[in-house]
Amino acid sequence: MSLGRSRIVIGDAGDIQLEVEAELFDDLCPATVSAILGALPITGIVSRWGDEIYFSTSVIAPEENQKELVEIGDLGYWLPQKAFCIFFGPTLASKGDEIRPASAVNVFGRIVGDATVLKRVSEGDRIVIDRTDG
Repeated sequence: MSLGRSRIVIGDAGDIQLEVEAELFDDLCPATVSAILGALPITGIVSRWGDEIYFSTSVIAPEENQKELVEIGDLGYWLPQKAFCIFFGPTLASKGDEIRPASAVNVFGRIVGDATVLKRVSEGDRIVIDRTDG
């Protein structure tokens, strides 16, 4: 069940590079979604690991619905670094076409539309996760 949409903005306020929307699914990871929604807006600095964006947060969530393989567009919460992860292709741990996080993640949502546009995002870019308007 979709809990609604969130907005992901890459770039600074005066220089927005990219904006995408994501759906959060409370039936997959209710505690993770609740913790993320309670922390919004979340800001960070992008790290890249292959075709994955991730950044550490102050969000604390339990292990739930962990997956070792994810799909293009999946949003994950990585417990070891309290990190928000966005997957848009193979990572450095992937074999073939699979998309494999460094270790299992809570999969709690998905990018709406073409997640491969995130290939344009660079290490060190500013990222903001917030609620959509309306």
